[in-house]
Amino acid sequence: MLEANGNGINVKDMTPQAYEPRMPPKRSEVIAQRIVKDIRTRGLRPGDPLATETEMCASHSVGRSTLREGLRILELLGVIEIRPGRGGGPVVAAPNSRHLASTMALLMQFSETTFRSVIELRGYIEPIAASLCAVHRDEQTVLALKESVASMRADIDDEATFLHENHQFHTLVATGANNPLITYISNSLDWVLDGAPLGVQFTRTARRSVLAVHEAIYQTIAAGQPTEAGKAMERHMVETAKYFEKKFPNVMRQVVTWELYGL
Repeated sequence: MLEANGNGINVKDMTPQAYEPRMPPKRSEVIAQRIVKDIRTRGLRPGDPLATETEMCASHSVGRSTLREGLRILELLGVIEIRPGRGGGPVVAAPNSRHLASTMALLMQFSETTFRSVIELRGYIEPIAASLCAVHRDEQTVLALKESVASMRADIDDEATFLHENHQFHTLVATGANNPLITYISNSLDWVLDGAPLGVQFTRTARRSVLAVHEAIYQTIAAGQPTEAGKAMERHMVETAKYFEKKFPNVMRQVVTWELYGL
């Protein structure tokens, strides 16, 4: 237990890890950071080509192997794409929630985080996203949510369509929250919770229940009712957790592993 001192904390009780200095970045990491800064400074957009390897080696005063290591870091993070063949090379890409989901899955595997823990966190994040989506609602988001609900209803017997529209609906809500951090985290959790790789399936009854609550969430967002939207989403999360606990208890105890979600 920490004891108060002049700064409010007993320094002797702090763990050694808190005082470990950060190791100097590798040369390749520094180059990767410089390239990202250059992309931002130049206002490059996804699809825009970067300079050639020869030009970048010269401008950054590094060897080809160091540059390629830096480019590989950026490729894994989704910042760039390496196009093969004549006329190929590095082009600007855009990191998205799937890249974050992959990284999160890797961390979860090493910390032995279970599927249940992910659902628990999602139960807190999604209602906040729904409330903010109602606060910041716009015509485009409302229309897209309406279309998602309609598409799910039209093909409720097709599980592939259901899974697609389920993911699409939650992506729209998260994006509509107008908070990049909530959007990235919510969408990443949604990718991790895509039950297909873990064997989770939705019965027709379960699909219809999801459709009904999506309809309720859409209506409250369209009406600009943040409190009601949050409550509707909270109900959705509780029902989903109960369904998983009842139908797939072994999945709930399973540790999330990187190979299921790694890019």
